Amino acid sequence: MRHINIDNSNSNQRVDRFIMKLMPKMSKNHIQKLIRTKKVKVNKKRTEPDYNLKIDDVVNIYLYDEVIEKYQDNKVYTAEDFNLDIIYEDDDLILLNKKTGVLSHAANPQDYGKNIVDMMVSYLIKTNQFTPTQNSTFTPALVNRLDRNTSGIVVGAKTYDSLKYFNDLFKKHEITKIYETIVVGNLKDQTIDLALEKDNDKNKSVINSSGKKSMTKVWNVKNFGKYSLVNVDLLTGRTHQIRAHLSHINHPIIGDIKYGNRDVNKYFKNKYDLNFQLLHSCKLIFPEKMGKYQKYESMVFESKRDDLFEKILNDLESKIWLR
Repeated sequence: MRHINIDNSNSNQRVDRFIMKLMPKMSKNHIQKLIRTKKVKVNKKRTEPDYNLKIDDVVNIYLYDEVIEKYQDNKVYTAEDFNLDIIYEDDDLILLNKKTGVLSHAANPQDYGKNIVDMMVSYLIKTNQFTPTQNSTFTPALVNRLDRNTSGIVVGAKTYDSLKYFNDLFKKHEITKIYETIVVGNLKDQTIDLALEKDNDKNKSVINSSGKKSMTKVWNVKNFGKYSLVNVDLLTGRTHQIRAHLSHINHPIIGDIKYGNRDVNKYFKNKYDLNFQLLHSCKLIFPEKMGKYQKYESMVFESKRDDLFEKILNDLESKIWLR
């Protein structure tokens, strides 16, 4: 049997969800039965599945260790140094500048060390900020994610409470997310309000009045004739929203194979070996009022561009004319 002390990293969650995370290979029905038959208690007293765990509670599990281990995740993290680009860090959050080509999450077991989550967890282990144990139900996780070929700011949560809180802020679009990109043409400042629908067969988002409401604010930072440096405020968060919206108004992102201009992409591929959309999450702005996380109120975080983005932009500004 096990008696697990609840601390800040795993408090403020339902007891059934706690057990689900502790033993992810166990079915929901099995977990409900354990609680119902008093194989799981809290503070040695009968509990309900929806009981909200508090700091200093003790979860009592009346099962043999080998049974518990049978239903646990066997993933092993190691304290490796992945040379993270850390923008900001404190006891609750870590903000990282993700490079182009790096996954936010692992797509398969072979992706260990090739995604931001594993890199972040390994760093926290190495710096003694996180110690995985058999009783761990919380592992530091990302609050937001970026596509593999999009660089920029990702937010990692070090505690379960901060993960829940900031997940909610992102879902409600209360955190302002500013992207920058280089597009074809001389874009006019505007807010694009066009509903998007996912075409699963083509893995693309398409403009469709019956789709989900999608709004993107775009403004021209600097025009270079045939191309423009553009900033984007993502007002909603649909799949490929920025890419689909900019393509629809005839200002596709350079390098965007799925939504871009074939001739333009060919040119940038030949000159710069650019084979992905040039899109960077450059700024996050936290809200003015943040309750128990008031220490973050109105904070602004910025990230550096990848080298290739900087190279292309410098060539444009130096009038080393492109196409």
